[in-house]
Amino acid sequence: MGDISEASDSSGHATEHETSVLLLDLENCPHHLNHLPKSLEQFDRVIICYAQRGPKVPLDWLVPLSKALQQERLTIHKMDQTGKNSADFGICFFAGLLAQELPLDTHFVIVSNDGDLDHAIQLLHRIGRSAERVGSQKVEPNSESDDDQALARYCRHLTTYRKNRPAREDTLRNSIRNKFKADPALAGRLYEALVREGVIIIDGGRVQYNDEAIARLLRN
Repeated sequence: MGDISEASDSSGHATEHETSVLLLDLENCPHHLNHLPKSLEQFDRVIICYAQRGPKVPLDWLVPLSKALQQERLTIHKMDQTGKNSADFGICFFAGLLAQELPLDTHFVIVSNDGDLDHAIQLLHRIGRSAERVGSQKVEPNSESDDDQALARYCRHLTTYRKNRPAREDTLRNSIRNKFKADPALAGRLYEALVREGVIIIDGGRVQYNDEAIARLLRN
């Protein structure tokens, strides 16, 4: 078998917590606001940018949203100018600002149907950040291309953070779920793919990693 490495720490448990950020283009994806309470549970920071379409929320959301605002976990920013791409500029500004403030393994999710924001995603990738754009009209989630991209992306994550890999099966599953919060079904399929491709071996709840398999998948 290839080079197998086993993650470990002093307690036998991985302790990583991957910070995640959601940036919502409200002008472009107004219906995503309906998912705001769930987004606040799934993401460490939620940024909403808008120019004309003000956020309208149910009254029973006011208390939890006020708490999230006070904790600086939720930011709602109205752009001064109401031009066509005003909210896009706000998204780009906050993405760059948080990329400087937050840990290196922070994952950025931009919710917008505007393909021009892919440029922001590419710039985040260029500085070594994990990022993706999710539109309200998503591609069928179980398409092979999505799964292949997710597998390659997580293999890159394992390579970048080789010394801080999850040591146990439960912490590995948590790591995958954190990284793919926007698509829980994809997270489940990704774990199965890691096993199927020989990237991981589970032995008594502990995880062993096959670095040759990781390198092979990154070459494909």
